[in-house]
Amino acid sequence: MSQDHGVSVEPGAGTPPGSLTDEELSRLLAQQRFGALATNESSGRPHLSTVRYTWDPGQRVVRISTMAGRIKVQRLHQDPRCALYVTSDDFQSYAVAEGAAELSPVSAEPGDEVGRELLAMQSIAVDEVAFLRQLVADQRLVIRIRVSQLYGTALAVPSA
Repeated sequence: MSQDHGVSVEPGAGTPPGSLTDEELSRLLAQQRFGALATNESSGRPHLSTVRYTWDPGQRVVRISTMAGRIKVQRLHQDPRCALYVTSDDFQSYAVAEGAAELSPVSAEPGDEVGRELLAMQSIAVDEVAFLRQLVADQRLVIRIRVSQLYGTALAVPSA
């Protein structure tokens, strides 16, 4: 087996994987909602968390809602470097968005700036008043990843 971009390719399985364009990568990030966030432990080992995210292609920012006490928040306070890994539904392509994370303050009062940002991230209608109150109770904040590098690969379809 040969390897290219971290993907194994069986001999004779067709053409090797190909890199995706920036536009294709952005489209993949926009189409998905869940991915794996990689942060760094103090030992240097990666720590992975499944997260729900939103992608702002204009600003090249990934936004993730989380709670203040989560390990990923602690890790990002220590080292803001991180990456979000996302795949297509059929796992034939993937995108990685790397960058430095910014952590918002915790939502402290229903309807504050952080709460409004978290509300804007919702893809379904919610009871706004109850939602904003719950954000405060959950000590929610926003992880913003300013994407400095975006890369990914699409597997070639094997020839029949």
